[in-house]
Amino acid sequence: MTLGILIAAARGARNVVVAPQAVDNDFWGTPVEGTRYAEFQSVFSGRLDREKGHRALIEAWQLAGLDEPGATLVLVGPGPERARAGATRTVRFVGPATPVEVRNFYGGADVLVVPSIPTRTFREPWGLVVNEAMNQGLPVIATDAVGAAAGDLVRHERNGLIVPAGDAEALARALRRLHDDRGLRARLGAQAREDVRAYTPAAWADGVSAALDAACRAREA
Repeated sequence: MTLGILIAAARGARNVVVAPQAVDNDFWGTPVEGTRYAEFQSVFSGRLDREKGHRALIEAWQLAGLDEPGATLVLVGPGPERARAGATRTVRFVGPATPVEVRNFYGGADVLVVPSIPTRTFREPWGLVVNEAMNQGLPVIATDAVGAAAGDLVRHERNGLIVPAGDAEALARALRRLHDDRGLRARLGAQAREDVRAYTPAAWADGVSAALDAACRAREA
């Protein structure tokens, strides 16, 4: 039983059907040369809005001692906080990108970071960037506010690392750990590529169909 099902059951759900969030695995998994700027490269892909946690990410980058030549944090995406995103010399803001460009950034990176934080009006429902990056064999550092972590795609020490939301020091330790341990990166990334294969549009459609069938049976009972 996955963590997501356990959470749903704990909140009173009695008939839980899983419809896994999915992307086009064939597209996102296509081998690419990758866009690389440094020996160690982390990538963030998403809106530069407060709830996406990029402020904590930049702080963690500095705390990890990665604000130095040889390491680059690539921020991909639009948003109102671009000025904050350019806070260090090894943070590269590239702005909005096409899907092909995003895939190339994944292909050139060593880790995807999804540092989302919960706010009064927002909680990361899933984070399809996780699926996208895993298809390129990237390990994922995600906070516990990310749906893909709560939903059991990102699994701590299996295909990524999970840290408390908003905890820059914990995020820094995770970044530093993957920076220092090439073997760990390779192991987590290989498992990530394997684990995401089951998250397909067909599996999502089967889950939705099962949910609808269950609802119809419950109504007829």
